[in-house]
Amino acid sequence: MGAKIRRIFTYFILIVLVLAWLLPIFSVVLAALKSPAEFSSQKFYELPGKISIVSNLKMAFKQWKLYEYFTNSLIYSICGGLIAIIASSMAGFSIIRLKPKFNFLLFIIIYSGTLFPFQIYLIPLYKFFNMTGLYDTRIGMILVYSALCIPFSLFVYRGFYTTIPREIEEAAKIDGCGPLKLYAYIFLPQSSAPTAVVALFQMTWIWNDLLFGMILTRTDSRPIMVSLATMSGVSGGIIPYIMAGTIFTSFPTVLLFILLRRYFISGMVLSTAGE
Repeated sequence: MGAKIRRIFTYFILIVLVLAWLLPIFSVVLAALKSPAEFSSQKFYELPGKISIVSNLKMAFKQWKLYEYFTNSLIYSICGGLIAIIASSMAGFSIIRLKPKFNFLLFIIIYSGTLFPFQIYLIPLYKFFNMTGLYDTRIGMILVYSALCIPFSLFVYRGFYTTIPREIEEAAKIDGCGPLKLYAYIFLPQSSAPTAVVALFQMTWIWNDLLFGMILTRTDSRPIMVSLATMSGVSGGIIPYIMAGTIFTSFPTVLLFILLRRYFISGMVLSTAGE
């Protein structure tokens, strides 16, 4: 009887937590479905009389150019994620299998990029970008995002590569595989799980970034989160337009998680198991 009561109490707590987590999402969706007039005249939990999310999105696209900045964020996420995956997987393979001198020190130096708050990079980056002409350019933003994504990505790949048996590597060497072929044909094809982890975490972070996009861009190269932030304006903006834009900008990250979910848990387990 006591175990049954504890189970009921546990389920009750979980249901309350789930409802508390879903309430903000529910309010965002309701606000996006209402017209500005309905939102002003109704309580936040009341259902709309007419679905206005399409017209809200049209106004957001027209006034704040969400479609242009959407393309920018898509480019930054894909390019930054791919560069981080390639560079960090090669670095992880080199540190674990090729074992250069001071390999652990090299790892610590690279990984230390995750130990400091990103705000300390802003002033040096701003000055450097102005000196080199990278300020307010897509190339500059891709380089920044790629560099910031590499330390955590290296941590994931390094942990995963320690779990690959030595026997596989030795058999490949007997068959004539050098370091490059060993990486390209043995290690990289087995890295689908950690690659999914890196892609999900890093592309999502790039997509949701506001700080670097706001400081290092000024015009048409800005990411979508900066555009979404400017929709609030001085007086708070038009809430249904903002909520419709928020839902629109959330689709890529949700879709990415759905596509990579089968690899995500196994990738996290394998990557941390090697540490």
